[in-house]
Amino acid sequence: MMVCKICGHENVDAKFCEKCGSKLEYEVEGRVAVQPDEHQEIHSSENTTTTFPKEVETVKFKAPAGNPHTAFTAPPPTEHSSSGQAESESSQLKPYLDSAKQNSKIYFNYFVTGLKSPLRVAKKTGSEQLLNGIISMVIFAILLPLMLYLSLGSARGYMRSPFVDIVLKPVFWLTLFIFLIAVYTFGAVKLSTNRRVGLKEVIARFGTLLIPFIVIVLAAFIFLLMGIGIGKLFIAIALLGTIFTIPALITLSYKRESPGGIDTLYSILLIYVAVFLTIFILGDSVGSMLGSSNFFGF
Repeated sequence: MMVCKICGHENVDAKFCEKCGSKLEYEVEGRVAVQPDEHQEIHSSENTTTTFPKEVETVKFKAPAGNPHTAFTAPPPTEHSSSGQAESESSQLKPYLDSAKQNSKIYFNYFVTGLKSPLRVAKKTGSEQLLNGIISMVIFAILLPLMLYLSLGSARGYMRSPFVDIVLKPVFWLTLFIFLIAVYTFGAVKLSTNRRVGLKEVIARFGTLLIPFIVIVLAAFIFLLMGIGIGKLFIAIALLGTIFTIPALITLSYKRESPGGIDTLYSILLIYVAVFLTIFILGDSVGSMLGSSNFFGF
């Protein structure tokens, strides 16, 4: 339907007005896109690309009394106190300390039992006491050089490295020397009485029989500190007992199970020969410990 602009008559599907004859003009209605200005476009762009975050956990702080406008800052991270660190370190060391206490208690009981009846206990000692036997050997090897070091007193100041030369090096050589004596004893037992014997068992028995001589060395040290000359005699007894008495007692502690083995006496003599050859080969390293005239008085 078209409306004539001249007379206002409504015409239906006609090119000219039915009333006044004027030519009708069709008007096409359309939408003109209006370009928004820059401000609106930017605002629209921001609205379309803006994303809203999820809920954010908020932290509430209480304002101090009397000053509600005070700015708040996050509290500083807590630091472990020195007491807390000490407790943490002690808790980490506790298992090791407990283990050390337990092992010390075991060795103390072993030491006391061996001191009361050394030969009887040594005959029943097996390889299960290997660790205790090694500890006894190391203690004996440490005591003699340490006694020499302490006996020097102020004279240590004139030496370049007294602890290394007097304690550490002699301890190494003396420990090696004692171990070799135990090995020679093991060989003697294997050749004479018991071919099934084990080295661990011989070392364990050697350490058990060393217990009385450790006590003798400690007594000698006390006498030397008191200025009593008998202390040197005690040291000589301890050394001679370690070299000659203990190998013989260990060899005799085994029952003969090898009829074809050499006589026990000859096996003991072989031990003594091997010991003297070791002193000759090692020279001053062991000989200086066994015959230092400044310390033992020989």
